[in-house]
Amino acid sequence: MTNLIDVYVGRQPIFDIALKTFAYELLFRANHEDNHAVIIGGDSASAQVMMHAFGDIGIKDVAGNHKVFINFTEGLLLREYQPFFPNNKVIIEILENVTVTPSLLAAVKKLRASGYVIALDDYVFNAQLQPLESLTDIIKVDILRVGPRQLIEHVKRLKGQGVKLLAEKVETQAHFEFCKKIGFDYFQGYFFAKPVIIKGQRLPTNKVSVLELLASVYDPDVDMQMLSNIISRDVSLSQKLLKFLAQNLEGNHKITSIHDAVVRFGLNRLKSWASMLVLSGVDDKPEELYQTSLTRAKYCELVADKLGLRPKERYFTVGLFSAFDALMDQQLGELLAKLNLDEVIYEALMTRQNTAGIILQSVKGLELGQTDFVLPGDCTPADLSQCYLQAMQFTQSVVA
Repeated sequence: MTNLIDVYVGRQPIFDIALKTFAYELLFRANHEDNHAVIIGGDSASAQVMMHAFGDIGIKDVAGNHKVFINFTEGLLLREYQPFFPNNKVIIEILENVTVTPSLLAAVKKLRASGYVIALDDYVFNAQLQPLESLTDIIKVDILRVGPRQLIEHVKRLKGQGVKLLAEKVETQAHFEFCKKIGFDYFQGYFFAKPVIIKGQRLPTNKVSVLELLASVYDPDVDMQMLSNIISRDVSLSQKLLKFLAQNLEGNHKITSIHDAVVRFGLNRLKSWASMLVLSGVDDKPEELYQTSLTRAKYCELVADKLGLRPKERYFTVGLFSAFDALMDQQLGELLAKLNLDEVIYEALMTRQNTAGIILQSVKGLELGQTDFVLPGDCTPADLSQCYLQAMQFTQSVVA
């Protein structure tokens, strides 16, 4: 029997002026006992919130038909793909510690043009963040950090720009009455409700499936059938995708297959989804191992292509599984015995005596700065260095 993994999401309501629920803010929570923020990487925390809410628990079970505020770090905002989550469900909440740059402003404009509502979190009228005001639909003001006179002054200014204002950290009746009087539209804080923790469970996700999916969605030659095959081999990935579509797909269409689900999800959203899977921490290993595997895989593919070896996907697989034992904390032979890989891949990984194995040895040599490894085919050291550089650039484009 598979051991299910417990997952948690904090949820705090946001009310309108009539004290009707307007939306919920979703918060990272590590367990059921500690109802407070746990400090982990911001990208990872936001990714976990999104994956738990949209894939593991289900957004309707978390928030019903209400919209949800989700924190976005600078790193998440600067990603160039189309977000996988729907613009009619998620309000993108920009954290107050972002650095305002032309790239950030362009990213926010693009998200807003795609139909996403943009909120600015914990605003205390910092002049450095002022360029974001015109791109923001809702500004959340930490009323405990701003004096009454300053609140009145800036509320009047921002309301004149058509911005909706949300008072957060509302802790008393007096706070609420004052904020309502001077023009706030929405309210959040312990006076109304503390966050509650919603618990769900998920199936363990195969680390290698996630890595293979992440690499494949960025392959310019990929087809949707290949992506369907990757996802359909992993029950956890399949379950997450089907649950997402069941709760977010418009119309009454019934999904007839994983391939049908993948096509309806689309390649751009698959890029976002796969990256979020990695960021959410489905693995218990350092990220460097994933980057090493991905770089080796792309390197082996590039060298194979230069040598005219086919199919080049076979050599990609050799590199992809070259750190499999380190990822899984098991003997490589035991792991490979369960994967039914072809003899070329198996021999390359276990004995390194064939051409694929020689290519793999060369990338391991380059990683260590060695120069005495056997050159694959008629490749020169310059050829291999160029392939390694391209592979590293590919990895950075995937994980950055």
